[in-house]
Amino acid sequence: MHWTLERLLPTFDKREHHNRRIDAPPERVWQELMDLRVGELAVTLGLMRVRGGPKTWVGGVDTGAHQGMDLRVLESMAPREMAADPPHEVVLGDIARYTALRPTRPYVQRGDPEAFAHFDEAGWSKVVMNFRLTPEGDGTLLSTETRVLNTDPATRRAFALYWGFMRAGSGMIRHDLLRAIAKKVATTAG
Repeated sequence: MHWTLERLLPTFDKREHHNRRIDAPPERVWQELMDLRVGELAVTLGLMRVRGGPKTWVGGVDTGAHQGMDLRVLESMAPREMAADPPHEVVLGDIARYTALRPTRPYVQRGDPEAFAHFDEAGWSKVVMNFRLTPEGDGTLLSTETRVLNTDPATRRAFALYWGFMRAGSGMIRHDLLRAIAKKVATTAG
């Protein structure tokens, strides 16, 4: 079975979508997406530092915001890869209690699209995120979509408040990812 974002989460409570045209074929953009490192995301690292609080602002305590700079981005994100169709789409997913002070996850095999699709226990948020590469002339339209489905009305209400605070930062991170990939393609072209 070919798992896509639409198949994993056809209905959703929240959605965010961003895209960027990159002057390179999908194979080249895919390569840079797969190789993108945490240290190449300046805006994202800054947001992590703000989220870490005052102790990270002065540089005295490392709370993890700058650890793992050489990790691949797609391997370091909370959502885990569930399906890939190189060089067209990669789909990541996660189930968590995002509104908790320390998000927790249910005992479900992370990265398993079948388990993700069938999970419906109350009290959780299901998140899918993709990167889709669409040929566009001599370039590629690189898009990312994130969908969230909450498993019950109380979780839906709590997540709506959480999303009100987190939405802007989430969008900035998505734009940072797209910008970094475009920059890598432009820098390594030749």
